[in-house]
Amino acid sequence: MTPTDVSEWREATLTKVTDQTPTAKTFLFRFDGPSTHLPGQYYELQLTAEDGYQAARPYSASAPAKSDHTVELTVELMPDGEVSPYLFDRLAVGDKVELRGPLGKFFVWEPSMLEPFLLLAGGSGVIPARCVLMAYEQAESNVPMALLYSASSFENIIFKGELLDSDKVTTTLTGSHPDDWKGKVGRIDLPLVEEILAALPPQPMCYVCGMTPFVEAAIGLLLEAGVPPARIKAERFGA
Repeated sequence: MTPTDVSEWREATLTKVTDQTPTAKTFLFRFDGPSTHLPGQYYELQLTAEDGYQAARPYSASAPAKSDHTVELTVELMPDGEVSPYLFDRLAVGDKVELRGPLGKFFVWEPSMLEPFLLLAGGSGVIPARCVLMAYEQAESNVPMALLYSASSFENIIFKGELLDSDKVTTTLTGSHPDDWKGKVGRIDLPLVEEILAALPPQPMCYVCGMTPFVEAAIGLLLEAGVPPARIKAERFGA
């Protein structure tokens, strides 16, 4: 795949759907030819109606690139959206969509990066963070890293099994949780950010991803904890 290809729409076939939470699903698409992306990059997915109307939305790759021409996109349902309700309710294995990408190079990680880093993710912002974590583990990297993830409830933890089993991940729940929940409870606050930072070398590179209110709050906490602005990168979802 050449660099000029990323702006072109390519046909992809849905091969598998996996439920993650009541409002999140993972869609596995297969291209006819090679495709690759960096952890943290995203694809645009376009749907075309019978009358020719088109709608496109960006979705982060939720797993590192594979050699089998597939790309994994995890999507959170937006009930009033144009694209995600169709993906959830009508798209079936064997159906085709148009994808272009990978796009975005501001929020990426590669095994050649040797700086310690911290990922802060809120809600569906964990999707690109999970891709980074998988790439990190596959590379058997020794770079110090941590993922701090805020979810609204236990049932809404995306990639629940693998994230809760990882010693690199700290999960906090802002809403309901089981009586035997052993993770954190409440919104990410300054003491929690300072606790996670204290386990890493000074001034790690920090990547923040989530809805705009979460991102703005997280950036404020990092700054308050003494992280220089130049060490913070952010990706916002929504207005």
